[in-house]
Amino acid sequence: MELAKHRTGLLQDAVDGVNALRVVVSSEGGIVTATVDGLGALVDLRVTDAITAMNSRTVAALTVATIHQAVQQSNDERERLVSELRVALKQT
Repeated sequence: MELAKHRTGLLQDAVDGVNALRVVVSSEGGIVTATVDGLGALVDLRVTDAITAMNSRTVAALTVATIHQAVQQSNDERERLVSELRVALKQT
C-alpha cells in the first residue's frame, strides 16, 4: 500500500509539473512572442508594432516559426518530466 501511495505521489508530481509548465519564446528581435502550456497548446501570442512594416507572408512565417519553436520546447520539457517519472518509478 505504501508503494502504491508513493508511486501515485510521483505520478501526481509529474502531472502537476506538466500542468504548471509554460514556455515563452520570442522571435528574433522580439517581434513575436508565443507562450504555450505543458501540452503544447498556445495560451498567449503577442506581437509588437514592428509587424506593421512587414508584409503578411513574413508576419505569418515568423508567427508560425515562433509558435513551432515554443511547442517543440514544451514537448522537450514534458518528455524530460516523463523520463524523470520513469526513472523514479523504476527506483521504487
